[in-house]
Amino acid sequence: MRWRRLGLAAAVFLSGCAVYHARPLRKPALAALKAPSRARLRAAASHLPRPLAPLKLDFRKPLTGAELGIISVLANPALRALRARDRVANAQAFNAGLLPDPVIDYAALRPYGPNTAGHTTSLAYGFLWDLSALLTHGATVRKARFHARSVEAQVAWQEWVMANRTRMAAIHLYWLRRERAVTQAVLPLWHRADRMLAADVARGVVTPARFALWARQYLTVHAQACRLARAATGARLALNADLGLGPAARPWLAAPHGPPPPRAGAATLFRRARTHRLDLAALAAAYHSAQQGVLQAVLNQYPQLSLGLAGARNTSGITSAGIQIGLVLPIFTGNRGQIAIARARRLAAFRDYVARLAHARAQIYALRARVASLYREMRATRARDHRLRRLVRHLHRAHVRRDIGLLRLLRIAGPATSALEQDMAIADRYAQARVALQTATGTPWRLSR
Repeated sequence: MRWRRLGLAAAVFLSGCAVYHARPLRKPALAALKAPSRARLRAAASHLPRPLAPLKLDFRKPLTGAELGIISVLANPALRALRARDRVANAQAFNAGLLPDPVIDYAALRPYGPNTAGHTTSLAYGFLWDLSALLTHGATVRKARFHARSVEAQVAWQEWVMANRTRMAAIHLYWLRRERAVTQAVLPLWHRADRMLAADVARGVVTPARFALWARQYLTVHAQACRLARAATGARLALNADLGLGPAARPWLAAPHGPPPPRAGAATLFRRARTHRLDLAALAAAYHSAQQGVLQAVLNQYPQLSLGLAGARNTSGITSAGIQIGLVLPIFTGNRGQIAIARARRLAAFRDYVARLAHARAQIYALRARVASLYREMRATRARDHRLRRLVRHLHRAHVRRDIGLLRLLRIAGPATSALEQDMAIADRYAQARVALQTATGTPWRLSR
């Protein structure tokens, strides 16, 4: 019956213990490289925290930059690794709320040697609990919770930056494809003109100097086509990496939306940023965590008290019991070193917050000016863009009707094509600057329209 009770007590005691399970590395890591299914992405995209706006993903149509940004947040391996740090911080906050376990000690000393007859085994036992943890428990818990909030806000900021970086990458890839399509449309005509002029030079109809001039223009157009092809391939690979896709994937992109610049000035945008930017919230939480760390260090300078019960039985069989008290006297250190470290960390957290504020202000002012300048430039070139497109179409139809020759077509359409590419590059830079400004202000997507 006694052993049965001991077994029951041991089972109850061990039922709250964690059990170790080894987890393999290679196979789960290789399986995690697979992109999430579209069904999982659709389900996760409908439940997103601010500043990201929940979206309804429809893979049957071209994806917008915002939709691609959401996919990158959900599927990017680097962000999934960051979310694991959030779990670590929450586990640390949970651990900080636990009180220290009491200590039980027991000793049995059996007498030996001469003159031990009539003496029994001496016993000593005690129960001791550190009460100093109760004094700093509140500060310790608040410090850990502020740290968890800081990590959570930092992870959310990285998700926000990644989503908008993916939006900018999608915008850049879209306009690179448009520029490349314009160049590829005229490149065969330049090939024909090059072969035709080479034949005329062989027949002596065209002078070598004139052919060299046309050859230089042809090489310029060909180099531009190669540059755009390389840039489009690099932008596509970078976008695939952000989306967690394989190198061979070719995202189906929708035309980017180019709204006008925000009506608010840079000062107003900076005030909004102080409220919406999650990196500032993360640094503020880190400062409050350091503040609680100073309080914890100051409270730890006082004598640390341990209280418990003690009992003993000597070799003569006399039993005694009473209270035992442990006291750590702050004679040499007085926790002064830890107080100095905590205050230095608080000062460093304050400096980090001020530095990030200054960087955010400079970034917002610069981006606001850049967006306004690019928008004015884009509006000035928009009417010219329509005229150039009509001119190029008219020239191509005239060439098909044989109203103008190939060389005359290229002489006129070449500069028009270059102007179209420049207009597309301006639209690309404006759209990216607009997204960069929204990223810098931290304005939620649903509030940015």
